[in-house]
Formats: sequence, C-alpha cells, structure tokens
Amino acid sequence: MCDLKRWIKKSSEPVSKNYNQHSIETHTISESPNKRNLAGLVAGIYYTNWSPYDPRNHFLPEINTDQVSHIYYAFFLVDAATGKIKSSDKWSDFEKPTDNYKCKLTGGIGTLFQLKMDEFRLKKQSFKAIMSVGGWSNREAFSIMVKDESKIETFINSCVETMFEYGFDGIDLDWEFPEDDGVEPMKYYQMVKELRIQLDSLESSIFGKSNRRFHLSVATPGYAEKLEILPIKKMDEYVDLWNMMTYDYYGEWSESTGIHCNLYGNKSDDQGLNGDAAIKYMIIKHKIQPEKLVLGMVLYGRSFTNVEVSNTNQEPVIHCSGQSFKGVGGVSKEEAGMWPYTRLPLPNSKEIYDPQYGAAFCYNSQTKTMVGYDNIDSVQTKSKYIQELNLAGTFWWESSGNTWKKESYSLVNEFYINAPSIRKNSTNIYMDEKCRQFYAANFKGQGFLSNFFGTT
Repeated sequence: MCDLKRWIKKSSEPVSKNYNQHSIETHTISESPNKRNLAGLVAGIYYTNWSPYDPRNHFLPEINTDQVSHIYYAFFLVDAATGKIKSSDKWSDFEKPTDNYKCKLTGGIGTLFQLKMDEFRLKKQSFKAIMSVGGWSNREAFSIMVKDESKIETFINSCVETMFEYGFDGIDLDWEFPEDDGVEPMKYYQMVKELRIQLDSLESSIFGKSNRRFHLSVATPGYAEKLEILPIKKMDEYVDLWNMMTYDYYGEWSESTGIHCNLYGNKSDDQGLNGDAAIKYMIIKHKIQPEKLVLGMVLYGRSFTNVEVSNTNQEPVIHCSGQSFKGVGGVSKEEAGMWPYTRLPLPNSKEIYDPQYGAAFCYNSQTKTMVGYDNIDSVQTKSKYIQELNLAGTFWWESSGNTWKKESYSLVNEFYINAPSIRKNSTNIYMDEKCRQFYAANFKGQGFLSNFFGTT
C-alpha cells in the first residue's frame, strides 16, 4: 500500500418526545416532494464477505445491478492495537476465484470492481461500490482505538488509502455504537470530519478540485436512545447519507414478541421502537434534510417460539406484538432467531401483513413459532412512505437473503418497480484518465488495481 498522507491535508440534549407516526403530519415534513425524484431513489444493499460460504453460497454477480445504487462491501475491520483497518477474510476479499464471471481481478473486491466497470461501459452509469468499516462484532475495537489520537490518525489514513487502492467509491462507517460517556460520541464526530476532509483532499489531488465524488455514509442507530448521544447536526455537515438501521427492534432480548422491522409503533406498546419514530427524530429534532436519510429494510426475519395465541369461534386470533414467548429458534448458526427471507414464510404457516406496524409476520400454529420480517406488502408501504416524506431511499441488510432468481418474490425488485427511478452514478472515478495516472504514480505497479489498469 502506498503512503497517500503526503497528498492528504490533516484537519486542523435528552429526548423526551416520542416521535411516532401520530406526532406530526407527513405534509409538514415533505415540502418539495419532487425534488429528490429527479436524481432517483437510493437503493443500497450490503454484501458480506462471508456470503460465498455455506449455507449462503451467494456471489456478487447474482445481484441485479440495474436495481441498486450502492453496494456496501462488509466488512473491513478496525485493528484495535494499531488503528489500521484490515481485511476480515483475505481469501474471500482478495483471492477467491471468480468462478464463471469473467474478471481480471480475484476475490470479492475484484469482482465488485469488475461489475461496476462493466456496468459503466455498457450503460455509461453504474452503482457506487462502498467500503463498509466496522460492524457489530468489531464494535469494541472502535472504543479502544479512539482513546489514542495517534491511532485515530492512523485509522483515517488507512481508511482512505485502502478505499482508493481497492477501487471503492467511498466509505461507510459502522460503529455500533458509541457509549454515552462524553468522549466517544465526539470522537465519532472527529472521525467523520477528518475522513471527509481527507477524501476531499484526495479528490483535489487527483482532479484539481473537489465535488464530493467520494462518498461518506454512516450506519446509524434506529432509535432515540442511541441517536440522542450523537452530535448529529455537527456530523451532518460531512455525511452524504445516513443509513438508518430501522430494524432489530425486537428479538431474543425482548420481554415480549414484536416485528423487528416495524415501520410504525403502537400507542400501548411502542416505546419509540419503530422506523417512523427514528426518521422523524432526525428530521424534527436535528433538522436533517429528508433527502439524506435512508430507511433500512431487511432480508431476514427474527423469530419467537412457544408463542400462544387466543381463539375466537375456533379461529386463532394472532397478534404479532406483546405476546409471551420462550426461546427464539431460527436457522442461523451465528445468531439465534434468524431466518433468511429465502426461507420465509415458514412452511405450514400463515403469513400476515399488519398495516398497523407496516411489516409482516408468519405464524406456525403447530410449532407455535412466529417470525417478523419485510415482505412484498411491507416494501410497498415503505416505498410509499419514502416517497411521501422525500427520503433518499432505502438499503437492505443483506444481499444473500434476497430471491434474486425469482423476481416476483424479490424485495429489491419490488422496491425497484415502485420507485420513480433508481439513482445511478454517471461519473465513474476509476474510468477517468487522471485517476489512472494518479494511481500509477502512487502505487507504481504494486496496487490491487495495477494489473487491471495495465490491461485495459
């Protein structure tokens, strides 16, 4: 890896209101409903470097790139000892053969770069490939790293250098989550600010001026308890998109059942755990422009087992929320209670879309298992919500859960056909001769993309 530091300039209240769907009318938020539609809706999707392994067996070329605006490659990790970022799986990232896909580079990162370049050549536009850093399992490393200013500087430099060497169009920060200790939230702000400054400085070094070609987003908590500790307004100056994680509201940690990706809440059991509350908190409390907010959707469900339902005239009355349970089941070895969307609804279960919550669930009366998730109906509801509030769009966690080969069942396709248009990138940085010359001058034939650039 080259040392880009010589090109990069070094940068010199508690929530009491419940922002649910009853707190403010939509028309008071959406002042210019057609403003964003001219650029198209964001349709981002996270691709994980563990997807190629059993049981997912999912590969990047399966993604319909026509239907997405951003592909977030997850995850690069923070090394707590040094502050540098590192691959979490070198074979999957850099060495894995590309199978049947014609690619001059290897590994998932090579395939992603090739996909982007191919799409641009064919259509003169493409998705943005974003390097996602962190994730839930890497959360403690952030807390260790930010205690040392020299590690923060190393982290910033490492992020920008790695992003550029591997052909990414930007960085997505995913620290889950800073503690409310009076220190970590401001360190997060410092990281965001300095990343933005250095990304702009790198761009100016390549092109002579900065137009924010390099993307910077933040994977953002979806509820007030975590949002209120962040200096959101200060961070917003440097953030391009806020990827709101409006899911995981209910699970094995909960006292009672609920749909974990509910758009709306309920007056009797809400507690602000819903996507609408999170979105309106950002807009009302912090005056964040709706066009920068991305509503998260899911390609997995969370289950509860031993859920009893009442009966009226021999018919079961199923309530998705507030029921007692014992255990969560699920098919994921990594996390209890998880079901990929490809396995839903459960066999022999009844699927119900609940408009009160803006999400779906299924219930198997024999196993007494309930699973909450997004389905075709909830994507339609959320798509309408996004357009009515003039939000940026949506993103999904994560791509292995979608039914890419069966479009009628694909949630990504459903959003695509309900969107006025999908935002596309008409300026591919790595197709520009200035970028290629800058890359060659700095990596001198040793960069990950050097062979690609040398043979095109």
